Amino acid sequence: MNNSLRYLIYFISFFAITSFGFSSCVTEEDYTDSSNINLKFSNDTIRFDTVFTTLGSVTKQIRVYNNENKPLKIDRIRLGAGANSFYRLNVDGNTSLVVNDVIINAKDSMFIFVRVTINPNNQSNPLLVSDSIIFSFNGKEQYIQLEAYGQDAYYHVADKWAYTYDDAGNKIDSINYSLAEDKGELSGCIVNGNSLEWKNDKPHVIFGSLIVNSNKTLTINENTKIHLNPQSILFVLPNATLRANGSTQNNVVFQGMRKDDYYSELPGQWGQIWFQAGSKNNVLNNVTIKNGTIGLIVDSCVTNDIPTVDIQNTIIENMSIYGILSRGGNINAANTLVQNTGKETVALTIGGKYQFVFCTFANYWSYNSRRSNSTLLLQNYYYDADNNIQLRPITECNFYNTIIYGTNEDEITIDKKDGAELNYMFESCILLTNSLKNEPPLVSNCIFNRDPLFNNPQDGDFRIKATSSAIGSGYSSWNAVYPNDIIGNFRQYPPTIGAYEYYPIATRK
Repeated sequence: MNNSLRYLIYFISFFAITSFGFSSCVTEEDYTDSSNINLKFSNDTIRFDTVFTTLGSVTKQIRVYNNENKPLKIDRIRLGAGANSFYRLNVDGNTSLVVNDVIINAKDSMFIFVRVTINPNNQSNPLLVSDSIIFSFNGKEQYIQLEAYGQDAYYHVADKWAYTYDDAGNKIDSINYSLAEDKGELSGCIVNGNSLEWKNDKPHVIFGSLIVNSNKTLTINENTKIHLNPQSILFVLPNATLRANGSTQNNVVFQGMRKDDYYSELPGQWGQIWFQAGSKNNVLNNVTIKNGTIGLIVDSCVTNDIPTVDIQNTIIENMSIYGILSRGGNINAANTLVQNTGKETVALTIGGKYQFVFCTFANYWSYNSRRSNSTLLLQNYYYDADNNIQLRPITECNFYNTIIYGTNEDEITIDKKDGAELNYMFESCILLTNSLKNEPPLVSNCIFNRDPLFNNPQDGDFRIKATSSAIGSGYSSWNAVYPNDIIGNFRQYPPTIGAYEYYPIATRK
């Protein structure tokens, strides 16, 4: 071998050794250390939207980018729930629960593989199994949210957007929604023309908002459980109809996503059911609506001769604002309990037409702050966008055999402006109020300011104790129309005032 060739081999060998030594000896000073930089992710939320029917696992990949001009060292990559997580990570072949000192070179990226394993038939699973991947570096943390369906259910995932604009064409609001019939039987909906029917063999879970579209009728049958996520709203549009028909033994239930004990009676976990102006012939029969923000919003209908909603044998409870908020609607309700709300339990505003028979409206609110609002509000006006008063008559508002009670000194507010009707009548009711007098024809045969002796109102039990003045004080003519109470017990003659007929404990349903 001549000297020139020997020298060339020596030079190449030396360059390779020194280059390797240089690349493998990156010091701490070589890494970007600013707390102002951020990793970039291919997705900020990874949703595993496969609906499992048997125990199984699904793997997805995430790409993590370092867009800086220097390498970045990530001190730790881990799952928020640690060993208790339904998820597992693979970071460059490392499957440890915590992966330390991961380096991404300048202007480079890396892959992370995420696996979730769920038994969907385990009904103790959350409906939505959430966790997060936590990246700790440079004294800060970033997150990727992980979401997977935890049970075998029908999932209604908002995948459409609607926008509202001001007069100048600027976007001022948006809503992310799905339609009640989207994906047909894959989402548990039987479609027959404009008639929609939700199956009841599995729960229905609503992400985002859900719309019953105009000219559609959605029927929800007994024993259907509907779970809504935070801020979810069920809209019933003009000329649309919702018919929720449960049974005494198996109510239709609207509730939040969480089922564990702390959330079982916690208000404010989802939005509301909203009957928009022009929706008609809506029916809620043997329905439970609980733990939301507003149980029902009932907007004005085209004509007061068409009922917006007929409510029977229904419980609305634990709402962070209102139980029922009507804005000029037409409501007929019987054997209905509305209880435990942050503001008015039943607010009948902007006029309307109403009838309530054998109802219990009671407010023993005990969350976060003492309420100042009354249980019942009647109001025949509103303020428009220019803060001007607009009058709207309450043409009829009748209460028969109904209890209106709570923890305030006066639980009825009648807020009337002159120039429009506000017609009301209370007959054979128990009322906690100092603003009404027991004088026909507006008020007759009522019991004032006497505790109805609910069994355990703080725990939501509004059955009547044996010494209650409600027993036998109702007007018997209504027995022919509503022969049974809210839980199916036969009404006595004369009946008990309120949603629950009195029976000794041993004979109650």
